[in-house]
Amino acid sequence: MKAVILAAGMGKRMMDITLNTPKPLLKIANTTIIGYLVNCLKEIDVNEIYVVTGFKSKMIKSKLGKSINYIHNKKFRTTNSIYSLYLAKKYLQNSNFILINGDIFLSKLYFLKIKNFKNSTSFGIKRNKYSDGEMNIILKNGLIKKISKDIKKNESNAESAQMSYFIKKDSNILFKEINHLINKKRLNLFPAYAYKAIIKKSKLKISFIKKNCWYEIDNKKDLIKLRKKINTTRQLTKFKNLR
Repeated sequence: MKAVILAAGMGKRMMDITLNTPKPLLKIANTTIIGYLVNCLKEIDVNEIYVVTGFKSKMIKSKLGKSINYIHNKKFRTTNSIYSLYLAKKYLQNSNFILINGDIFLSKLYFLKIKNFKNSTSFGIKRNKYSDGEMNIILKNGLIKKISKDIKKNESNAESAQMSYFIKKDSNILFKEINHLINKKRLNLFPAYAYKAIIKKSKLKISFIKKNCWYEIDNKKDLIKLRKKINTTRQLTKFKNLR
C-alpha cells in the first residue's frame, strides 16, 4: 500500500511558532507530528510513503531521512493542498493509497482499520455541535454525499478528520478530476473539492474516529491542548493505543 502526507504549508495561523520550524516538525512528547504519522504508517506495513514538502523542506527531509519519498511543491506560497496532491499523481494514480494532512495526530487503531477497507473511505468526527468554516460532511445512508468548508453547521452530519483511503479505481477518478481542476488554474482548493467525482461516479464511505483519539493542529490553541494531553513518552504510548 502507498500513502502520501501533505506537508508543504507554512502554518500561517501560528507563524510565531512555525516561522523557523514547519508545523509537521513541531514536537509532541519525544516525537514530531509528521514523525509520528510516518511511524504509524510503517507499523501497518505501508511500503511506499510520499511526503509533499514546501516550506522548510530541507528540515523535513533531514528529520525523516532517506526511507521516505519526497515531492517538492515549489509553489507552496501561492497554492493550496490540491496542488500538492496533484504533484504526487504519477506515483499514486492507479493505486490504493492513504491521503493524510501533515497536521493531524491520531491513534494507531485507525491506521490499522484501513487494512480491512474494501471501498474508498474518509475518516470523520462526530460532534455535538458543528462549526461553519470547517471541512464539514453531509451523509446519506452511511455514504458521503458532500464534503466542503461551505457546508453550514446546521446541515452537517460529521466533520472531516483529514485522512482518507482510496481504492485503485477511485484513485483514477480522483486524479482525473484534480487534473481537470489544475488545468483550469484552480490551484487554491483543498483535495476534498475533487472528492465529488468519486461521490458521483463511485462511492465514498465514512469511518468515524472517537474525538479523544484525534487532534488537528490548526493554531496555537490546538497545539497547547495536544501537548497538555501528551507530554511524556508514556502518555504518547497510551494515546497511540487508544481504542
